[in-house]
Amino acid sequence: MDFHEWTGEPGKPGLIIDLRRAGALDSLLDRYAKAQPAVMQQVLTQAYNLGAQMAVIEYRYLDADYRNEHSRFYSGTFRRYPSVAHRLHFFDVPPPKELQDPEKPAKFGPGGYLGFTVMRPVAGGPVGRTMLKPPASLETFVSCKAKDTANLFGIDLTTEAAPFMAQDAQLSVCAHATLWVIAHYHYLNYQSPRRLPGDIADAVPSALGFGRPMPSPGLTVNQLTEASRVIGLPSLLYRLRGPGLLPGETVYSLACRYLNSGMPVIVGGGGHAFTLVGYQQYFAPDGSKRIRFIRQDDEVGPYQLVDNAALDYYSPWEVLIVPLPQKVYLSAEKAEALGMSRLRSTLIGTGIEEDAQLAARIDRDEVRFRTTLIRSNEFKTGLLGRGMDDATATIYQRMGMSRWIWVVEATDAHERDLGNDCTLAEAVIDATDHLRDLHVLAWRIPKTLYQWLPDQDSYLAYRNLSQLPMLRCLSRVNQKVV
Repeated sequence: MDFHEWTGEPGKPGLIIDLRRAGALDSLLDRYAKAQPAVMQQVLTQAYNLGAQMAVIEYRYLDADYRNEHSRFYSGTFRRYPSVAHRLHFFDVPPPKELQDPEKPAKFGPGGYLGFTVMRPVAGGPVGRTMLKPPASLETFVSCKAKDTANLFGIDLTTEAAPFMAQDAQLSVCAHATLWVIAHYHYLNYQSPRRLPGDIADAVPSALGFGRPMPSPGLTVNQLTEASRVIGLPSLLYRLRGPGLLPGETVYSLACRYLNSGMPVIVGGGGHAFTLVGYQQYFAPDGSKRIRFIRQDDEVGPYQLVDNAALDYYSPWEVLIVPLPQKVYLSAEKAEALGMSRLRSTLIGTGIEEDAQLAARIDRDEVRFRTTLIRSNEFKTGLLGRGMDDATATIYQRMGMSRWIWVVEATDAHERDLGNDCTLAEAVIDATDHLRDLHVLAWRIPKTLYQWLPDQDSYLAYRNLSQLPMLRCLSRVNQKVV
């Protein structure tokens, strides 16, 4: 595109495109992605598969991320790059007549908004900040979604999506892009500070890597984990090969606990890094139950499926890196082991036949454990919606808890696979607890709720509560097997 085309025509803030018209998608691809079309092609394909019938190009868009990239890098190159971008908005409704009348306020029908993608004026990396709804078949399995609002012609439009951005291969490469995805997700979902591409580039310690910092040849694992800490999301590192792999754990068990919690996971392997944002359980042709991951791949596109991690294009996967909020000290696998042990020992020790039967079901693997990180306020406000009775919910709501808690749920495996309410018992664990003196804050089994009083180092037991039906699982991922 010509340098001045990025500002648009005088007096025209945008352009309406009827995507039902033959060749409309091809014209967008040709306009923005002549040098590197692959990622743009994926974005347009996914918008089309979502049912997009209209696109609106917003001219002279001042995108904070691209402006930051421009000031930090592109303004210093011999070739001139515009400092403004375009933003493409997608709708699953045809262009309304009111939108094309220059004398009437813009109007959009109820719903219909699918999201947006920012087009950088950089031929080698055109796809910038993107918030596009997941494919309908994956929407309930993408756990790392956040709501974002765009204002177009004075109208607020809201979408819920996993953030995506392609690397520009100059200021940012794949590892930078993964950190940006996670930082932007935490900004939208948990009100963490907004981190722009330059902030992430600055956070990378050049002394821990190789080559010049910009343009970057790529980041080492140490650089990635340290940059994560600097931007306020200290990370856990899991090595998937050699002696570093935790006994009894797999890439699936490790990653899925965090994805259950809505915490994106970075994978490093095959000379590349990408971000997992969800997973889906499915039955293979041989009847076995398997897991496919959903990833944001900055070199391919959003919402890509990985049917088998061991046979992936980027295999072997070497590390998982999990950036977490500052006040999450305890890892998911340690929380799960603690919760499982407490629930099982309590069920065995009550002397009640019903509790003993539940313990036996755990031993027969009919009951599976699901571990979820959640803010305690969110846990408390959601109790009644999960099916909790008033008396038990009231006790929980009045307990003192840390800001972040791990909840370890004992779930009926059969009901969970059907996508039904499935939680039979649960343990609540302080995410900031001492790693050598771990306690369970509260745990519930049938008809009894226990509470630990940390200042007295003693326990309270609330007995003879209502026999609860199975509750809705806390996991942010749809647990149904498809």
